[in-house]
Amino acid sequence: MIRDRVAVTVNLLRLHTAGFEGFVFAAGPMLEGVPVPPARLGTLWLLGAMINGYIFALNDLVDLPQDRLNPAKARSPLVTGALSERVALLWSLCLPLAALAIASLEDWSVGAQVSFTLLLVLGAAVNIYQKATTHPLLMDVLFSVAMAAPPAITAFATAGTVGPVTWCATALLFLLSLQLNSVAGNLKDLGSDRRTGFRTVAIAMGADLAADGTLVATPAYRRYCKALFVCVATVGAVTLWIATRGAPVEVLIFCAAAVVVSAVTGALSLDRLLAGKRKPSPRGRELYFASGFLVLLVVIVVRAPWQVLVPALAALALWEVVFALYWAWYWRSSNRASVAETVV
Repeated sequence: MIRDRVAVTVNLLRLHTAGFEGFVFAAGPMLEGVPVPPARLGTLWLLGAMINGYIFALNDLVDLPQDRLNPAKARSPLVTGALSERVALLWSLCLPLAALAIASLEDWSVGAQVSFTLLLVLGAAVNIYQKATTHPLLMDVLFSVAMAAPPAITAFATAGTVGPVTWCATALLFLLSLQLNSVAGNLKDLGSDRRTGFRTVAIAMGADLAADGTLVATPAYRRYCKALFVCVATVGAVTLWIATRGAPVEVLIFCAAAVVVSAVTGALSLDRLLAGKRKPSPRGRELYFASGFLVLLVVIVVRAPWQVLVPALAALALWEVVFALYWAWYWRSSNRASVAETVV
């Protein structure tokens, strides 16, 4: 049925998660304080959604041999055969080429287009070699570079420059991406990764799960997680300080409170996780990551023109609501358990 075909395609491209990538692509001009027209903001959002789909389709295609051995991926569209490998390959090829064409039509500078092309190449390389490498931390670092690059690239494409705030926000996004992949992402898939022999940072540092599902962390992995959290908090504070220089006292107080509250909340959540007092989030949605991402959002709010910020935030909220309602409707109206794995 067409309904099922749409559902498995949405799942392959992870369109339900693409709103955040769209927002990240739109963050470049917002961090530079550039009031881009709504049409251009929409184009940046579209590029983010396309790159999100490209990365996930290629990832599922490359990971297919391991996913077939992983019970947690038993309902993945490629594993069930709901979508063919050829279809995933076509998406993996067509989406980046279409994104490059759009960037060219938008009259991006040569430098911005070259940077964007290198970003796509890096994303492909990380996907292809990530599960074959004996150096998982290096792969996670390269992955984080690819995830953090869009704001700087889109700032250069729309404003013609990349200012100190954008560079600092890019550094913060790099650390957040590293935290998301090598901590939150590693831990949510820790059991299945051990079964399929995938060597991640967590596994390389000896992390494991207890019988009740709580984390058993080695001293090396605890040091790594805590050091990364401190780096996120430090860079976030510096980024916010640079972004708010010259701002009214009320804004400074609000931002300082946001940094302190988010840092304390994130630190307590991480400490409980590493102490084995709670299980890792099965969806990778952790408070210690959210605390750092909140600081990045505050920086964007402080810097962005309201005529750009309001549509971007509204689009993000609408995207989340629409796809939440879509999946709720789809699973209420379908009994086809083999169609798709809807939450990733």
